[in-house]
Amino acid sequence: MVKKVFVIPDRCMGCEECIEACAREHGGIALNYIVPVKKLYFMPIRCAHCADAPCLRVCPTDAIAMNEFGAIVIQKEKCIGCGFCLLVCPFGVPRTGPDGKMMKCELCSDKLRNGEIPACVESCPTDALVFEEDIEYGGRKRERIAQKLIEGSSAGSLIIRR
Repeated sequence: MVKKVFVIPDRCMGCEECIEACAREHGGIALNYIVPVKKLYFMPIRCAHCADAPCLRVCPTDAIAMNEFGAIVIQKEKCIGCGFCLLVCPFGVPRTGPDGKMMKCELCSDKLRNGEIPACVESCPTDALVFEEDIEYGGRKRERIAQKLIEGSSAGSLIIRR
């Protein structure tokens, strides 16, 4: 089963440690960003490494591929910098690099090959970013929601009482 980076939004405090870690891994260029949502909480944005990635489908030179970790990667030697991948990405993740070619999060595939986790996950001080399989994350998410319901937190206010 393929692991992905998941976000637990209520844990993110917008410190940007994930962005700094990403920039350190990629020569000073961060391949992720954080969006403040209604000034209430922060949402780290990075490539979702979609199973049926639209960027992969539209690339005219087949420069985009899925690697052994399920990461969607751009093969620089094939990329012509057309930007089609950016146009179809629902998260607006790909960007033009200093060389005129497209670049995006590659799930720190080099670190994964060495048995490590992605830099953004490793650097997150609040564990807002987790690197898990879909099934594992889904189970933990259900546990967190159930705990909030038991504690009567904001998730509990979603229950309609008669």
